[in-house]
Order: sequence, then C-alpha cells, then structure tokens
Amino acid sequence: MKHSPSTHTVREPVNRSQWIYGVRLALIALSLSRIGAARAMAQEGTVTPLQLTIGRSFPITTPSALTHVSVANPDVADLVVISEREVVINAKTAGETDAIVWQSNGTRQQYRVQVRSSAERKQIIVSIKFAEVRRDLLREIGFSGLFRDAHVRVGTGVLENDNGLNGNALTIPDAGQFLSVLTNFGTDKLLGFLQLQETKGRSRTLAEPTLMASNREEATFLAGGELPIPVAQGGGAGDVGTRITIQYKEFGVRLRFLGEIIGDSLLKLSIRPEVSSLDFANAITLSGFRIPAFRTRRIETTVDVRPNESLIISGLFNDERERVKTGIPLLQDIPILGNLFSSQRWQRNETELLIVVTPVVVDPQRPRTQDLLPVVSDTTLPAREAIQKRLPVPTVPTKPPR
Repeated sequence: MKHSPSTHTVREPVNRSQWIYGVRLALIALSLSRIGAARAMAQEGTVTPLQLTIGRSFPITTPSALTHVSVANPDVADLVVISEREVVINAKTAGETDAIVWQSNGTRQQYRVQVRSSAERKQIIVSIKFAEVRRDLLREIGFSGLFRDAHVRVGTGVLENDNGLNGNALTIPDAGQFLSVLTNFGTDKLLGFLQLQETKGRSRTLAEPTLMASNREEATFLAGGELPIPVAQGGGAGDVGTRITIQYKEFGVRLRFLGEIIGDSLLKLSIRPEVSSLDFANAITLSGFRIPAFRTRRIETTVDVRPNESLIISGLFNDERERVKTGIPLLQDIPILGNLFSSQRWQRNETELLIVVTPVVVDPQRPRTQDLLPVVSDTTLPAREAIQKRLPVPTVPTKPPR
C-alpha cells in the first residue's frame, strides 16, 4: 500500500513593525484618495459668477501655470492668454457663457460670465435743486396840493377833484401810503397832502425734486398749481351769444427730463426746468374776469454728464429798475421846489435763479440704501409716521469702574 507524499507550506515569521508600517501606508493612501475625491467634487461644484458690460475686460491671475483654457460661447466672451499665469476675459455681446481655466497643479476654476449692455435694467435718478432769491424795493413820494378861493380852484394829485373833501377836511383813502401828512398852512384857501412809503422785501423759493425714470423714458414734476383761465368762444350755427370755456394753465416749479445711458461713465440728459409765477401787475380784464399774466423763466437743453456729478445749467440774475415821475409840466423840473409839484415812484426788483442737476444711475435689482423706505406694517399710525425712517437709539457710554 502506497502512501502519496503530503505537501506542507512553510511560512516565514512576519516582523510586527513591518506589519504596522504597512497598515499605516494603507490608511494614508485611503485618506489621500478621499481628499482627492473631495477636491474633485468641490472643483466640479465651484462656479464663480462674473458680470461684465459689453466692451469691458476682467483679468485673472492664477497661482500656478496655465495648461488649458476653454470658453463655451466665444461670441459672448473670449479668453486671451497673456502669460503662463495670466488670462483676460473680454466681454463682446450680451449673453451668458462659461469660461474654464486649468492649472499645472491639477486644479481648475470655472467662471459663469454674464455679459449685458450698460443700459440694461438701469434707471436714472435726477436730483434738481431750484434756488430763487428775490429782493424787491418800492419807494413812493407823493405830494398833493389844493388852492381854492371865490374865483380860482387848483388841485393836484388826490386833490384834483373835490371827492372826499368836506370843507377843508379830507377823508384819507383806505389805500393810502404808510405815512401821510395833511395841513392847511393856517389858511382857509390852501390845503396840502403829503404821502411817503418805502417797501423792502426778500423772498426765497427752494424746491428739491428727485425723479426716477427708466432708460430713455420721460419724467415730469410740478410743484405749484393750475390757474383757470376763461376763454371766450363765438357761438356756432344756431347759437346766440358768446360761450365761455375754462382752460387751466400750470404754474410753479416744473421739471421735465429724458435720460439716456450712453455708457458706464456717461449720461445724456434732455432737461427742461421752469419757474413761473403769477403777475397781477400786468393782468388783463376779459368779459368781467381779471386774468393775471405769468412771469416765466425756462431753460431747455441737452447735455452729456457723468453720473454722480453735479452740473449747474442755470444761474440767472434779473435786475429790473423803474422810476416814474408825475407832476405839473415845467414846474416839476424846478430844482428843489419841483418836488412840491410832482410825485415820484421808484421800484427795483432783483431776482437770482440757480438750478443744479445731479444724475445717478441705479440698478432696480440692487437699490441703494438711501432709496429704500422702511414701512411699518400693520400699524394705525399716520402715513407720515409710518414711513418715517427709524434711526438707531444712541447708546450712552458707561463709566468704567474705579
């Protein structure tokens, strides 16, 4: 009976330090693989948004040398390699595309490029300051005299007729001057009446309208009122008489502007400011209605201006002087004594108008802080208090302990 020889495997003993070293290498390799996978996932999900205007560029500097660059839509934006670590993205037309750059260290960066025109979704805010200062001076000196006896009567000024006279007593009209002197010079035949008045005044009109309008859209502003003006119209066929219709005329501080965004640093403004007021001194009477005239100062211009810069488009100074002398011919020209036979009226009006324009370009999707108005919701307060901006309560510094 034969026995087959058995095979035995003899294993050499393993050193414990070598076994521990091998386990450590395996753990390190596993950690590195996980870190590499995490970096790859992070790179896959990292997209940097980039917004550019047509005709603008954005430079990129990488920490390592570039190996590859790519752009999805070169018609929207293109990539220009300047050096081994610098690349420039140039915006060409409105649209959206992706740009990717690879580096020699194995990392890459992806950019989501949005290119739009400078006027897209932009609005223009125009702040106007109207400053009007008016100084008026009116001086009136009037002398009226009356000589009357049994054969002759001579009267000047308010004494040219006997209305208001009761003997030598004179009833002074209600619309008299500030100072009046009446005397009969101790006689029954002579009566003198002197009137003096000087008026000075200064007024200031200031309006600061702020208008917002979209690009290439018109905006208007009016701070004043509308005056009803009657207009007489002839009757038509079968009508008898004259018909009166009413038309309204605006007056006050008016503004009309039309803005256009030329580029990031230039605006085109077509602006028409106007300041008007009622002038009753030159009023006319029509069909029993007293219609005042209008004193109007108007400027209409088209200018190019940079955003956030002020432009003075008007600095008007108007000086009107009027001197009227009324008296007896020849006698009023006598030196010194001629003042007894005449009345003088001297008037001076000075008006200064200043208009300052400041345009600002804003994005309605990202408004400025000063353009936001905090409103208290669900409140019973008046509207003015509800929209009033709430300021932070000032803190009182505490004294340090001794």
